[in-house]
Amino acid sequence: MSAQSNLTTALSEIDRARDIVEFSTAVVTRDKQLRKADHAAFLQKAAVEFQSRFLPSFEESIRAGRSWGYATTCNAVSRKAGGQAGRDACERMASRVSQLDHALIGKVGTRALSIFTASFGRHSSRAECRNGAIRIANFCREESSSLQRLNNLSLAGLINGFSKWPEEADFRQAAAAIAGEVIRRAGRHHQLSDFTQQGLVSLVNGFSKWPEEVASRQAATALAHEILRRSGRLCDFAQQGLAILVNGFSKWPEELPCGQVTVAIAGEVLGRAVRFYEFSEQDLAHLVNGFSKWPDEAASRQATVAIANELLRRAAQLPHYTQQALSNLVNGFCKWPEDATCRKATVAIAGEVLCRAAQLPDLTQQGLANLVNGFGRWPEEAAFRRAAVALAREVLRRAAQLCDFSQQGLANLVNGFSNWPEELPCGQVTVVLAGEVLRRAEKAGLSGFTAQDLRGLVIGFNKWPQESAARRATIAIADEVIRRGARLFGFSKLESENLLNGFRRWPQDAVGYRTIAEIIRELQLTQTEAVQLSVGEK
Repeated sequence: MSAQSNLTTALSEIDRARDIVEFSTAVVTRDKQLRKADHAAFLQKAAVEFQSRFLPSFEESIRAGRSWGYATTCNAVSRKAGGQAGRDACERMASRVSQLDHALIGKVGTRALSIFTASFGRHSSRAECRNGAIRIANFCREESSSLQRLNNLSLAGLINGFSKWPEEADFRQAAAAIAGEVIRRAGRHHQLSDFTQQGLVSLVNGFSKWPEEVASRQAATALAHEILRRSGRLCDFAQQGLAILVNGFSKWPEELPCGQVTVAIAGEVLGRAVRFYEFSEQDLAHLVNGFSKWPDEAASRQATVAIANELLRRAAQLPHYTQQALSNLVNGFCKWPEDATCRKATVAIAGEVLCRAAQLPDLTQQGLANLVNGFGRWPEEAAFRRAAVALAREVLRRAAQLCDFSQQGLANLVNGFSNWPEELPCGQVTVVLAGEVLRRAEKAGLSGFTAQDLRGLVIGFNKWPQESAARRATIAIADEVIRRGARLFGFSKLESENLLNGFRRWPQDAVGYRTIAEIIRELQLTQTEAVQLSVGEK
């Protein structure tokens, strides 16, 4: 049968369908059979038919127990091949779901709701899709016992759909309910042995969107234990699955099982070095970024160096890498600055960043911060200096948006740019960043900054003692450091010496010098104790 004949037959089937059951069966069957142009033409026609013929009777069909056909059809047409017609149909479907009362949404069935959620998540920018997903999230939270009837893939469909809106409280609470169900199952006699590889990967990926949630961390740890139990079967996981697991578990580097799984995956990745051509750019970026959370592990370093070699082999393909992938690669490679291969790979990326100077406005805040922080690990490299200057100009262009940067992002920018104090744009942007830190200090204090963030800020601002804004920001940070106890910050010997050299250049009649003098005393005391300890050990 010819391709045209296949398409004609498929379209005829959906035309003849008398109800949603027949229609959805035809759509799902043909969705798996048709390819390329015929596939897109079929799904777009199906989307139009679905919206006009069956959506108007959605509630009536729910009461008749036929909601499954709506979910499977929406899942098919909402994919990329469905085009604009598929997006519109998904949006209309989501609008209808968002209006269901408690009794009706309960009749839909949680498995169907999981499929709806995955569909709506594909078009997260559409308000109707978000509202439809919120309605489902609220139902999952209110009727969490219904989650017990779902298999692991349906649970994964829910969590990954909700993860498209991680900042929304409704989805965070629903994710906590799903995490609770995973934790409950982990306590069974056979634990999570019935979870598929795809289910494990998708659940880890979903929970990683809420890393600060206790339930997410506990569920991820339970999933890590299950993967460790199967560590001998890591060879059965697809490349993308391994990359997603590493990226997900990297959100909880303090959890021992997450680190153990990542090290095991690093070993598996090394074993596949001759097949690196099968890994996509995104896979490689996820792996490098994830392994970097455990830089002291030999397997993490070895796997990353192997990937750096692969990146150099693919250097001609760098123009096709996404901005985020480049940023993640730099963020990972910079954890091993002493390795020549990681440095060379990062030099290649710096060259690509410079070639994309006109596209720097497309970088996310985190992407900017990661690049600046990463390039700063090799300040003597001319390629990194040039890239840093271009990035500094981009941050200056975004001066009015600095309030959107995270505390860690600000600290990474300040600490990164401080590696090139002689470059005018780096100094200019540091003054602007100092103003943002002062604004936050005056508004709500600096308690939201971690000790590592404050270390980065004070070390960075210390490179520009002649700048009033940098000095005033340093005083605000010093007040916070003293409040917490300076020794908690664990400044290295070199950092302490650099800070002391900078602080000693401050005029003693400068505003806030008393605070700086106290920091100086703390640093000197720490250095003295370190020397005494060293002598005692000898």
